[in-house]
Amino acid sequence: MGSDKHWEVVGGAEKGGILVREGAELKARELQPRLGVGAVVEQVGELHGERLCYRKVSGPGPESGWVSIRVKDKQLLKELRDERENPESGKQGQGPLDLALAALAVDSSSASGHQAVAKLDACLEQAAPDAPSELLLARGLLNWRLARFERAHADLQEAARTSTTAAPALLALLLCCSRFPDALALCDSLGEKDVHSLVEQWRSEAEKLSNLFFPCVREPCSKPKEIFDGIRQTDMLFHAADGIVLGLRLLLQHDNGKARLDRPLVLVFHGEDENIDSFCEEGNFEPWRAAKVNLLIADFRGYGFSSGTSSHYNLRTDGDLICDALPKLLGEVAWPWPGGLALYGHSLGSRVACYLAAMRNSAFPSLVLETGWCGSYAPGAQPLPEPPQHTALATMGCNAAGDSRFGSRDLHMAAAAITRKARKLLAAPFAGIGANMSATAAATNVAHFCFMKGNEDLIQGFDGRVLILHGDVDHVVPSAHARRLFAAVSSASKRLVLAKGKRQDSLRGSTEYAEALYAFFNEADKK
Repeated sequence: MGSDKHWEVVGGAEKGGILVREGAELKARELQPRLGVGAVVEQVGELHGERLCYRKVSGPGPESGWVSIRVKDKQLLKELRDERENPESGKQGQGPLDLALAALAVDSSSASGHQAVAKLDACLEQAAPDAPSELLLARGLLNWRLARFERAHADLQEAARTSTTAAPALLALLLCCSRFPDALALCDSLGEKDVHSLVEQWRSEAEKLSNLFFPCVREPCSKPKEIFDGIRQTDMLFHAADGIVLGLRLLLQHDNGKARLDRPLVLVFHGEDENIDSFCEEGNFEPWRAAKVNLLIADFRGYGFSSGTSSHYNLRTDGDLICDALPKLLGEVAWPWPGGLALYGHSLGSRVACYLAAMRNSAFPSLVLETGWCGSYAPGAQPLPEPPQHTALATMGCNAAGDSRFGSRDLHMAAAAITRKARKLLAAPFAGIGANMSATAAATNVAHFCFMKGNEDLIQGFDGRVLILHGDVDHVVPSAHARRLFAAVSSASKRLVLAKGKRQDSLRGSTEYAEALYAFFNEADKK
């Protein structure tokens, strides 16, 4: 039984988290992976000296086990005091909605957010299956506040089925996460027809970024073939509802003629100047073969044998379409994939990979970003680091003088308009959980978490394993992008590799690159 005591992991970051064992004894069997920094756990039973039996509430790591509160003079877990013992909570015996409102405040800590979620979890478990929609709404808003977007979406979607008050919150989240098709399908039923013009303006500005893409057409292979020793290539076509065809290529490792389905399958979103053939070049594929993983490479619209026109507007939407189609595409090979799934995004492809990591965290426990782009729409966020102005490649992606290599001023203005709309939409949901404030006040009070999401914002709450690879002298995507992405990730199981003296065109040939990939997919249990 739980003890109503909750603890947060605060130590072990240098080792990827703290060690978990099956029993209280220090020689009991180790459980993998480690319990990550920031994870919140509920204490089960009494302490055995400095040993704690737990049940996980949130964060990366095993669902249950035994951990040490401290080792020698180093604190590994910190107790999260109950709201009745916390003088900042204002009064004793606060209900779950009061806790939620306090945790949603601008100056609230992530610990208070996790604690409020734990309280709501308990209330919802007792109330099931007729859970009050306001509890789901509150938990959805809290998960949004904590950047746990997949959970937020699930809660708000469920709450919106029975509550008209929750539906505007769902629409706001969809807009902030660039899930525009779903947002457009929902807005009319809420009478929010101006959403169409806001999304259309964003689409228009996104489609102007033509210099961001370098499509190269390829023909699919009609039959599977072996491209390297033990590597079989199978090309696939996915027909989307809007008539677009998206091309994918499976590179499956074999050992003595047997497919290595026990090894991870990495869903690959390549860079803007690559295509589906790029990973069939031996120099590009060799580190992945050495890492013993399989690849499923997805092409953007207009690239490889995907039809349509390349556009930033469709990047994330197409990522969703591909993920939804995976059971059908891979059904004849293996589904669910026995070796598990992972995400990879290179340069422009990092915008798809970060989005899917956020919205489909449970499906993809591992994320690799190579020469990834940072970026945040959070209030006060710094501009993206730009390449040297004298470098010819620095203008790739710029359609107007003075624009960023990674976007445009007009696109940012369109994003700001969507953000303002999303904040206004949250006035009714906040009233639904007991907040007594005007629409203007509500918009102001949600500004710290309600805004369109860039890569840094999306991966903030990802609780899987993350590997970030970058050349330290990259002159197209400065290495500061990698440092910002690394800092944004809250997962304790993360690693940043800056290959010395390497740029975007020489990174893959480096020893650091190959060793990091191998360790990520083969030595995780030892870290």
